[in-house]
Amino acid sequence: MKPPSDEAGAASDQSQRQAHAGPADSPHLLSGHSPFVDAVNLFFFATWVAICSASPELIWQGLLTVVHHFSWTTAGSVLFVGAIVAFFVEPLTERLRFMRLDLAHRHRTTTHATLAAFSFAVLAVLVHEAITSYVSAANAHNQGRDSLASAIEEVLQWSCIPFMVTVAWLCAHKTRWLSFPALFAALLTIPLIGVIFDWDWNDIFTTTVPCACILLAGFISKQKSKEPWNLSQCVKLTTVIALIWLVSTGLLQLTLLLASKPLVIYSWSEYTIDIRFYVGWVIGLAIAPKPTVHH
Repeated sequence: MKPPSDEAGAASDQSQRQAHAGPADSPHLLSGHSPFVDAVNLFFFATWVAICSASPELIWQGLLTVVHHFSWTTAGSVLFVGAIVAFFVEPLTERLRFMRLDLAHRHRTTTHATLAAFSFAVLAVLVHEAITSYVSAANAHNQGRDSLASAIEEVLQWSCIPFMVTVAWLCAHKTRWLSFPALFAALLTIPLIGVIFDWDWNDIFTTTVPCACILLAGFISKQKSKEPWNLSQCVKLTTVIALIWLVSTGLLQLTLLLASKPLVIYSWSEYTIDIRFYVGWVIGLAIAPKPTVHH
């Protein structure tokens, strides 16, 4: 038995931990929600992961467009807008978020705070410029198509699979009437996306095999897990399966290209697109705020 002083210290430490605990650490947020609230949380978490999986490719294509059409006017606008975001919008937003005048985090020096805020602000503006340039370029090449509709279509192609896979994972601990239909819907979505958007059969094959493996491995893992909202194991499985697939198919494609009659099952452009896709998928699973699933 602990002496009274130790018990008081433990109680004090516990109260401090509870005071500093974030929303994701609070036990009250992990239970007691209605099924409707759980479904909404699940939807937004899956959407978060889906957008992250689509973002690297859009950013990459946009940055290529910016580099190919670089101008000092664009550079100046990036620095100007970045300065406004860094020195006005970001600190004001942070103070409004916590409803307090002092910053929630502390920097070592004013210079460190300035460089950190300005770097992230410039990056955010560059991303905006990149995606805008990408959409404009796509619209220029397709005069009969609306640029916004084209951009949404691109996002859907990359985000539908991670969205449905994430939903299936988070439903794995539910009853069979919910978990298995979610699994079947995700399995059906993986090849169907390629058919809907008129992909080549090679692209459908190189997408269906690894994504189906990721889906099934994560689903089995979630069924055995005692923490339905924790997807850390799924992050590891997604990373490992994607690495195995990319390395093995990359080596296979190199071997086929060295043959007397070269055979292409994975073009270089599609291969790099898949790399960015899986990187975004893993990042989304890692950084998205965990849903408060009812259990």
